[in-house]
Amino acid sequence: MSIFQRTAIALARSPGVGRAMRTMAARSPLARRFVGGADVDAAVRTAARLREAHGIRASLFYLGEYVAEREAIEHNVNQAIGACRALARAGLDAHVSVDPTAIGYMHSDALGEDNARRIGMAARIGAGSGRDWMVLDMEDAGILDRTCALHRDLLDAGIPAGLTLQARRRRTPEDLAWAIRQRTSLRLVKGAFPERALDHAGRARIDLAYLDAASIMLSREARESGFYPVFGTHDDRLAGAIMAIARERGWSADAFEFEMLYGVRPDWQLALRGLGYNVRVYLPFGADWWPYAVRRSPGGRESSQRVAAGPFPDVGRALFRVAAAGWRIHGGFPIYLALRRGPARRRAHRGLAGLPLCAAFS
Repeated sequence: MSIFQRTAIALARSPGVGRAMRTMAARSPLARRFVGGADVDAAVRTAARLREAHGIRASLFYLGEYVAEREAIEHNVNQAIGACRALARAGLDAHVSVDPTAIGYMHSDALGEDNARRIGMAARIGAGSGRDWMVLDMEDAGILDRTCALHRDLLDAGIPAGLTLQARRRRTPEDLAWAIRQRTSLRLVKGAFPERALDHAGRARIDLAYLDAASIMLSREARESGFYPVFGTHDDRLAGAIMAIARERGWSADAFEFEMLYGVRPDWQLALRGLGYNVRVYLPFGADWWPYAVRRSPGGRESSQRVAAGPFPDVGRALFRVAAAGWRIHGGFPIYLALRRGPARRRAHRGLAGLPLCAAFS
């Protein structure tokens, strides 16, 4: 694990730093823009509003990770289970995203697996739309093998479990070779947990690796097995290439999804919906956003987050290199303000398919 990763984990688990950052963030409306609500009910209301107004689905994620205390672990698990039940009652996908380190893997593998099964069973109570999933988030390399093994065990047990894989990781095609033969959902991201010894180097190479992985996910074998691809990206260049691959291989627009962070690039989300594609937002809820902020920091120049960095980008580096990294502090709350290619990029989106835009869903 890199020095950055070790530092990020320490910051994520620091009660004092977390309290200070939450206090400063409370003075800014930006937190509300990127977090779906303080509790399950508020998050479900946000998810329902997105679905009713725009046809956009949501994957709820409770803000609590890297915890080892049994009481905190049980709280996180109960929040995820409660989210599944509340989503089902609202007639929405019982779809939640879960960090293994939030549900017991910092305590023991046995506890983490048992809790994952509890959450997965709760997801089974959904409406049966085929999009009721507990999706395992991918964290740093130290837990990668255990996360993949957990995914396999859950599927063997008949639990609707999905997985997240990082395109930057060189081993991802090997993991995909097994996954595409299963009836599962898999979210592909570029990856915000860099490990140089294990990764492709450079943005161009990571982009190519992403498209290589997408090609595997959109193969005939994947379609025939009932595999459901999810492409986690805010990069319209990659999305356009994925659309082309899907059309060429006979995948309909409703047979896969694009997923983005809640509050990030809502114009592009609406444009994709206007073109007939499924869109899902990764919708965090809760008050303890600090670990999420730190652990989603890219920690490297070539992160996918450079395109649209999301709610709390690069907090760890921002604490030490605010000016050099190009961040701006608003009420003590680090937010990435610049889009690559700037105004020209926004004008292109504004004209895409003649669709109306909105500044934010919040």
